[in-house]
Amino acid sequence: MDDSTRCFVLNDHDYEEISYVELQERRTNDPGYADKRFISLHGMLMEVTEAGYRNFYRDLRRQRYLDEEATRNGAFSYNALDSEEMSGEDTIADTAPSVDEIVSDKLLMEAMRFGWSRLNRQEQDLLTALFFDGKSERELSRETGIPQKTINDRRHRALTKLRKFLEI
Repeated sequence: MDDSTRCFVLNDHDYEEISYVELQERRTNDPGYADKRFISLHGMLMEVTEAGYRNFYRDLRRQRYLDEEATRNGAFSYNALDSEEMSGEDTIADTAPSVDEIVSDKLLMEAMRFGWSRLNRQEQDLLTALFFDGKSERELSRETGIPQKTINDRRHRALTKLRKFLEI
């Protein structure tokens, strides 16, 4: 600390401002100052109680620990992206779907369920095998003994039928 540092000492529940030089003099001349606790805030020294001193440094250690953990895990604050034109949080794209996209998706799913329920069991099984189970028409042909061309035609008819239900 330099001699121009402002110091605040506690006197009867009120703070008195003194210079750093005066604080040093009081520490050498008054034995009561040996046990007083000070914390550095914004370039100033402020007297605090023993409990306040412990709490301050406990919180400071905790914050340092959290900062080290964040650095170790690659975290950073969006505020680090702040500029004079905008805050860092504004530069992050909102990837959440919009309300109209959610509603549109729900309506499409309803239409798909309706259309799917209108297909017969064989059409549902065929489309499930091709699109959900990831089987090719050739694999399905080998498994069922149905010619690939027939499977292709049935697939085409089932999809056309499903498209018509979706247009309703």
